[in-house]
Amino acid sequence: MDDSKRAIGLLDSGVGGLTVAREIFNLLPGEDIIYYGDTLHLPYGPKKLSEVRSYVKEIITYLKEEKKVKAVVIACNTGSSAALDYVKEKFDIPIFGMIDSAAKKAVKISKNEKIAVIGTEGTIKSQAYQDAIRAESQEAEIFAKACPAFVELVEKGKFSGPEVETTAYSYLESIIKAKADVLILGCTHFPYLMPVLAKVMGKDVSLVNPAQETALEFRKELNMSNLLNKDFVQGKHKFIVSDKSRISKSFLEHGRRFLKLDNLKFEEENIFLALKNRGGNLNNA
Repeated sequence: MDDSKRAIGLLDSGVGGLTVAREIFNLLPGEDIIYYGDTLHLPYGPKKLSEVRSYVKEIITYLKEEKKVKAVVIACNTGSSAALDYVKEKFDIPIFGMIDSAAKKAVKISKNEKIAVIGTEGTIKSQAYQDAIRAESQEAEIFAKACPAFVELVEKGKFSGPEVETTAYSYLESIIKAKADVLILGCTHFPYLMPVLAKVMGKDVSLVNPAQETALEFRKELNMSNLLNKDFVQGKHKFIVSDKSRISKSFLEHGRRFLKLDNLKFEEENIFLALKNRGGNLNNA
């Protein structure tokens, strides 16, 4: 098979990465997409980075060996910060993360060089965004905040309402006082909350959605690598999770509408159980 005709693999800790999938659907409508959400191990944020790295490695192995994908997007900021450099050395297919392109965008559009980033505990503690921003500008003042409750709200299908607004004000108060003029949504779950976050931050603050920046960079790299599928045929999309029971009905209802995916359905494939049955170990898989 022509490599350009193979599917693209996306992975995330749950349903948050579907915000990245949506951007890729829009930019690359002819590409087949296989999405794997590791709902079994959700959330990745509080876990050790070494643990997250092992999950990411196992999922990419599955996508490459079983699904024969031509490239992988780690559509998860925690997964990108924990594993991107590691897995790029382990696999012979292009693998992309979420962080660098968003950091570049933030530095480019900031007027006062005060940049804030919100994410999971793992992403913020990893310093991945902070390092990427500093690589673009040594003068930038960075404000980083872990916002784990946002992930829980999105997974439950709560994208707006009093609970979301109260949580947002609580998390973002210090960033507002610091007068940051750019806010990076450093978790793929957070774009679901963008209207609320924009309201809380105010009209003078620009929100950077890494999903959009990653999709643009991904299309560019596929084209340069001659992996872009140039057939004018609508691509096929498949959604797989490791534990279907952990997807809330509320998310399916609101998520379908947000993502404009009326036919959003998940299949379950617990690749980690298969590994366990083979006597394998995630740490040396």
